[in-house]
Amino acid sequence: MASGFYQSPIWLESNQVRENWIQRVEESGMIWHGNGKDRYWNESDHLAFTLEAAETLEDAANELHAMCLDACEQIIQRGWWDKLGIREEWIGMIHTSWMCKDFSLYGRFDLAWDGIGSPKLLEYNADTPTSLLEAAVIQWDWLQDLYPESDQLNSLHEALVERWKLIHEGMIHFSCAWDLPEDRQTIAYLAETAEQAGKSVQLMDMQEIGFAADGRFTDLSERVIEKLFKLYPWEWMCEEPFFTEMGMERSRFLEPLWKMLLSNKALLAILWELHPGHPLLLPAKWSRDELLATGTTQWAEKPFYGREGGGISLYDRQQLIAAGTGTAESERKVYQERARLFQAGGRHFVWGLWMVGDTCCGLSARGDASLVTGNMSRFHPHRIVT
Repeated sequence: MASGFYQSPIWLESNQVRENWIQRVEESGMIWHGNGKDRYWNESDHLAFTLEAAETLEDAANELHAMCLDACEQIIQRGWWDKLGIREEWIGMIHTSWMCKDFSLYGRFDLAWDGIGSPKLLEYNADTPTSLLEAAVIQWDWLQDLYPESDQLNSLHEALVERWKLIHEGMIHFSCAWDLPEDRQTIAYLAETAEQAGKSVQLMDMQEIGFAADGRFTDLSERVIEKLFKLYPWEWMCEEPFFTEMGMERSRFLEPLWKMLLSNKALLAILWELHPGHPLLLPAKWSRDELLATGTTQWAEKPFYGREGGGISLYDRQQLIAAGTGTAESERKVYQERARLFQAGGRHFVWGLWMVGDTCCGLSARGDASLVTGNMSRFHPHRIVT
């Protein structure tokens, strides 16, 4: 506090643009950094944090992750499947996946925080989070080039390499919808971290996965897939014709099936029911009327499933003020009180906190003129100022 004014522990700071930035990011594997008209990777400014601010976000992510794991147990023990829209034919394998503690690699919390009070959970991208390469490598390279004396909340790369070492399989297949450049970029980076952990890797399109007569998954060379990282949502996988035939193959998949309980935005209402009034949570309900009855006048309507802001609508006293550009992937919605986002330079920022295993290992920032973070919301590097 200075001169009676609040000094934010977070601020937007201009910086020089590296002359060779395109070459630098592409050499590090970031082939997709914009769509030709709009840049996704931002070089002209960055987010600066005090150490205390970075630690506040880190601690919030670790606490929220523990709460989410407890929520999984509560959902299963209380039979809250319908609250999440989980179909009867999915329940058995999800239950088994959780009870067997199927291995999980990583996830990303999206948090709102303007530097005042406590951060607030917006959602948990627990199944198919992207923007990983830029969070782990690209912004670190940027930091070393421009601010080598500063630090960053970023041990993602090392943590991923160590996490892969806990998997006993020596060969790991990586798959995604091949026509999506960002997804290809993500699995290529994850494959690199697995190779550094001593694994052999194979990249493939989801459509190239075969299903043998003996019930095993295979690649194009008819090799049995021992472990498969799929950047492909479980709610899509559950609609595939082979899903009901998976049986004991369930444990071969990363992320595991139990992540369906966390990647579903209905989790927001579950958490609020389990922890009403918790400082890291926003009030969230299964109906608009329930939420408005609490006195909320500004809220977000979010489909249970969706990516990059698809289907999200923001309201202020019954007036629609912003909407995501994508489409909703489910009819059912959850209703959550709106949070204050950090604002600077005409942009609204959402913080991504990256979990590897059960530990927060990274911070990323996305900014947009819109209140809804979407596919082209800019990625801003960050540094910690001490």
